[in-house]
Amino acid sequence: MPPPEFYNLIILTIMPTAKQDPKFSKFHGIDREKIDWHPVIDESKCVGCGLCVTTCGRGVYKFDYAKKKSKVANPDNCMVACITCANLCPMGAISFVKEGDTPREKAQRIVREHPLMPKVKEELEQRKDELNYNPSEK
Repeated sequence: MPPPEFYNLIILTIMPTAKQDPKFSKFHGIDREKIDWHPVIDESKCVGCGLCVTTCGRGVYKFDYAKKKSKVANPDNCMVACITCANLCPMGAISFVKEGDTPREKAQRIVREHPLMPKVKEELEQRKDELNYNPSEK
């Protein structure tokens, strides 16, 4: 029989560490965890400036004060196709794609692979009063 520490390790491994904010749990009707879009930090490049942590309005990042590094804490809170943090990172430590791919190509694949467009059309109709462009309302 394994020692008690073995079971603690298994429990810690299985338990999720991220906290999904319920308001970000869907992207145009698709469960957010089914969409592969989240930042990855290259710790060898991260200088711990914290710009990503303080800029992201969706709580994707937390700051490890002991190691003075940003950490991806809630990856599924990330807005699909948003790369603001990567654009602002002064060291280029944040990425969303594997080498040889681009964020735009990956985002376009997400649109093709998930049935987003019918839901988007439905949302446009449901929110017509709110989203209607009227140049006289400046």
